[in-house]
Amino acid sequence: MDYNTDEQEIDLKDLMFAVFHKWRPVILVAVICGLLLGGVKGYMTYKSQSDPEVRKEADLTYSADLELYEKNKETYEREIENLRTDIINQQDYLDNSIWINMSPYDVGEARVDLYVSTGYEIMPGMTYQNRDYADTILQAYQSMLTSSAVMEDVAKKVGTESRYLKELVTVTIGTIGTNGNQFSRLLTIDVYHTSKEEAKKVLDAFLDHVNEMQGQITASIGEHTVSTVNESVSTLVNLDLADLQKTQSQKITDLNDSLQEKQTELDELEEPKKEDSSKRAALKSAIKFGLVGGFGGAFLVAFIVCVVFLVGDKVYSSRELKDRYKVKILGKLSAGKKVGSIDAWLNRLEGRACNVDEAVEYKLIAANVKNYAGDMKKILVTGSAAADILAHAAEVLKAELGEIQVVAGNNMLQDVQTVRELPECDGVILVEQCGVSKYSTVEGELEKVLDLGKSVVGCVVFE
Repeated sequence: MDYNTDEQEIDLKDLMFAVFHKWRPVILVAVICGLLLGGVKGYMTYKSQSDPEVRKEADLTYSADLELYEKNKETYEREIENLRTDIINQQDYLDNSIWINMSPYDVGEARVDLYVSTGYEIMPGMTYQNRDYADTILQAYQSMLTSSAVMEDVAKKVGTESRYLKELVTVTIGTIGTNGNQFSRLLTIDVYHTSKEEAKKVLDAFLDHVNEMQGQITASIGEHTVSTVNESVSTLVNLDLADLQKTQSQKITDLNDSLQEKQTELDELEEPKKEDSSKRAALKSAIKFGLVGGFGGAFLVAFIVCVVFLVGDKVYSSRELKDRYKVKILGKLSAGKKVGSIDAWLNRLEGRACNVDEAVEYKLIAANVKNYAGDMKKILVTGSAAADILAHAAEVLKAELGEIQVVAGNNMLQDVQTVRELPECDGVILVEQCGVSKYSTVEGELEKVLDLGKSVVGCVVFE
């Protein structure tokens, strides 16, 4: 069998556990670096914060920042409150406005043209002419019909509010032509509603007020007559109304968007914080930089462990030996004293030998040797593990393998007597120790055994 491997893949799991097994130096260096960096930074911060001039400047900066913050906060809160009020009002308008809620394709209209006559005539041959007060009378009717008092009264009669009634009614003054030297003028009342009947109802209420106003206007301005020239009731399509309805609906969407924007700006407004006292500031700085130093120290150790693992030649695990050289693993034993709970837990996770019962494991190793040795009569125990481990392993196996002669050897690449014993044996048991044995040494051992035509029964690994 060719045991030589020119290229080996890096097992990330092994690399990870190699770092984990160094948890003690990782923690130690992390603590030292954290204490050093945190202590130095904390001292520097305390010294700086204790300076009276520095404290004075910090207080002035804080006062200015606080004033600006409170001003901005007040502005945002006022704008938000105004927007909320606007939204409530707009929603109320959309819900209750007759004009906004009627169909633009079925608008009821009631209209009347009122002719106002004062009997005014131009006096021929007279340089001075009396003033025609018809315009004044028309303006008086227009002003009184659109007044709050009249709107409130009509709104009450027709069962609505004056603010919604104003949208439905227009009162205009117009000229219909001339008659010699006389001007004929009209007062037009135009009412829109959800139906012709409702429009006519509103119009009649306004005409009642016209009748009531005539005596008052006559007394205050002059004699005149009011007569109906034209009156009509109809339905029509108002596309301008459709556009208005869309605009008003979009308005509340825009208001909500503005409210959300202002609320976000308020939420993102950072409240200024006054610098802590010297001791408190120093403590916070020490903790912050202590953590940075701790993580930095831990990373440094982990980096060094990774570099050593990648460029090193030491045997890492029994699994790695098996994967590299395809040798049988006869058994795994713990090297040295029992490990603590953390190391034991890591070993179990990784599949390493952990606080095993040596007597039981050696019996298992002996059984595996008998299964793999076949008709071998003499086996050499050798390897690159520590000399005391090699001797002990050979002694125990000699006792367990009664019918098979076990010869205790040392490192065959360094010990002359072991080299002399090798040709006289039928097979070889390698004993390797993780962290002590080298892959290059194991490779050399396997090549020497192969060159002499001998067989490797398997490998006992101390992890």
